[in-house]
Formats: sequence, structure tokens, C-alpha cells
Amino acid sequence: MNKSFIKKYGTLLILAAGAGIIFQLPYIRETFYVPIQNAMQLSDSQMGMLSSGYATMATLSYFVGGIVADKFSARKLLTFSFILTGILGFWFSTFPGYNISRLIFILMGVTTVITYWSACIKATRMLGDETEQGRLFGLQEGLRGVINALVVFGMTAAFTHYSDEIVGAAAAIRVCSVVLIILGILHFIVIEDTKSDEKPESIVSVTVGMFKCLLIPRVWILIAIIFTAYSVYGLIGYVTTFAQRFFGMTAATAATIGGIRYLLQGAGGIIGGFLADKLSRSKIIIIGCIGLAISFALYIFMPGNASICGLVIANFFFGLFFIYAVRSQYFAVQSEAGIPMALSGRVSGISSAVGYLPDVFMYTLVGSWMDKFGRAGFNMTWVYAIVAAVLCVIITFTLEKIIKKGEPIVVEKKK
Repeated sequence: MNKSFIKKYGTLLILAAGAGIIFQLPYIRETFYVPIQNAMQLSDSQMGMLSSGYATMATLSYFVGGIVADKFSARKLLTFSFILTGILGFWFSTFPGYNISRLIFILMGVTTVITYWSACIKATRMLGDETEQGRLFGLQEGLRGVINALVVFGMTAAFTHYSDEIVGAAAAIRVCSVVLIILGILHFIVIEDTKSDEKPESIVSVTVGMFKCLLIPRVWILIAIIFTAYSVYGLIGYVTTFAQRFFGMTAATAATIGGIRYLLQGAGGIIGGFLADKLSRSKIIIIGCIGLAISFALYIFMPGNASICGLVIANFFFGLFFIYAVRSQYFAVQSEAGIPMALSGRVSGISSAVGYLPDVFMYTLVGSWMDKFGRAGFNMTWVYAIVAAVLCVIITFTLEKIIKKGEPIVVEKKK
């Protein structure tokens, strides 16, 4: 095992750990939705507003992050991000009330996005050539899943240690916060802080260059793929809440499944990544979204009966495998679409900012459906997911046709 191999995959492991754990707190609802809701006596709409507040700030942060990633030292930015997110987690673990919690989630929109997201994607692309992009992003997604699973199982152990689910949820959040702070310290130690990281190009020049990416038609197709696929990813997180309300699943079981889902992230990401290099990144997205449409359709026809809770869980796992295979490739497809490495950071920033817009409105919308219509509101959510998955198939198929035409992307050169 040579030094270059260790450096390459050691870097990939660090990128995967950061990409996974830093998002645990803003998306804590996926694992501890009901205990947190009970702790603060929030409605589904208010829970949705917490996520939407985070998403709104994160959307602005993706734009800024694409600029910052091309300008400043990763070591300083990453250390700031992990440690500050951990501190915000400790604050949230006190369950300070709805308004303060909204502020915390808005601040996490800054600390979890602005400092490293675009740089993380670009760094992953730079680890290998065109023939390795699928597996690199797949491995990153897979390793991210395994690391997330370990953290969530630790959080679940803290949660189940206490008979009071509110106290347990607070303990789980603190476990994650401690891990984030430790990760921040490790990034400060491991990541090199060199002056070459700080670009001489002005902020104005970098910003203008970023928005020029919007003049590239393929960038809009990449944005549409992320927008639709990410909508499906966000909605699949409601399945455990669905199972608790209508199929008798306990909060402890939901938390355990929250950990298992990240093991499936490992399987879906890694298998999807290697298959993508054999077939194509776009084909994996198409196949995965077809599987997801089928999975969500099954929920609509399942009768609310505790006896089939196992079937709900099995279908959830089926869908998870496909969503993580898809998610591992919707940035890897950049290389297939002919996006030059010189534009990768900026394209990632702009496509993340627009592609993740469902976060801004989706959770509030479906939360209001659930409050108003109960089981029918969940069915409306599943229809939403089916439509998004089908649209993603159509858009990705369109990208395939454009790629086959072979027209190169013209990059404007500096004068």
C-alpha cells in the first residue's frame, strides 16, 4: 500500500466524515422527529418551519460558499464550521423554545454550508480522473453512510439510556455535538493551511465568474436533476414518522432504523458508484428514480395496520438503497456532462443553491398537509415524491441525449 493510495483514500475518508456528520443536527428530525416535537410541543407545521428556516439560510450560503471555497483556506473554514455547529447543537439540546430554535437552525444554515460544501465536491473530483468519478463519489457517499451510522447508533444508545424520551433526545443531540467539535479539532490538525489556498482573484471577479455558470445550459439541467432528486431524498425522511403514527412503530425502533438507513447509504452509495463507472452516472440516476417511484407508490396502498409494520420498514429500506445510489451520482454526473474542473467549485455552489431549494418550502408544505389531512396528507406527500422521481428520470434522459450530441462547453478565458 503506497503513500499516494493512503493519502488519496485518507482524504476521501475525512471528506466523507465531514459531509455526513455536519448535517446530522440540522436534519435531526429524520431520526428524532417525534421526541423533539414532544419536547417543545410543536405542530408538524412548526417542525417544518425549523427545517425551512435552516434551508433558506443554507440556500444563500451555497452561493457564498461557492465563492469562499475558491478564495480562502479550507483549514480555517472547516474548523470554524464544525466547532460552531457543535456549540449550536449544545444550545439546541436545551430545547429553548420555538423562536430560539428557529434562530439556531438559521445559524446552522451558515455553519454547515458556507465554509466547505463546494470545496468538498471539488476536492472529491480532484482525487481521480474521469474513469474514477463514479466510484469516488459513490465511496464518499458510502463512507459517509457508515460513519453516520456509527454516530446515529451512538446517539440512539444515549437516547434509549433514559426512560424519559425528552431527556434521551437531549442526550443524543449532545453526543453529536461532541463528535462535531472533535471533528473540528481533527480538521485543524490534519488539513494543511497554506497561503496558496488563498486566491489572488478578487471577490467580485470570483462572484461574477460563478454567476456566468448560469449561462451554460447544461448547468440548468444539472440543477433540475438535483432539485427533483433532492425533493425525493427529503421526503423519504418522513417514512419513519408515518410508521410511528399509523403502523405502531416505537420511537426507539425509529431511532434504530435511523442508524440502519446510513448503513444502506453505504451500500447504495458504493454499489451505485461502481455501477455508474460500468454503465453511466445518468443511467444510475434513471434506474434509481424508477425504483423510488415504485417504492413511494406502495405506501399509498398500505392499510394502516400494525401487523404490516415490517412491510413498511422493508419498503423503506428498498427506497433508501435507491435514493443513496442516486444521491451518490448527482454531483458525479458533472464530469459526464463535460463541466471543466476549473468550474467545478462554482457549478457545485450554484447548483446546490438552486437545486436544494425544496428545503425552503417543502417541509412547511407537507407539514401543513399532515396537520390538516392526517393519513391523506401523507399520501399527498408520497404523490409529490412520485412526481419528483418521474421528472428526474425525464430530465436525466434529456441530459443523456445532449451528451450524445458531443457539443463541448466553451469556457471563457481570462483576458
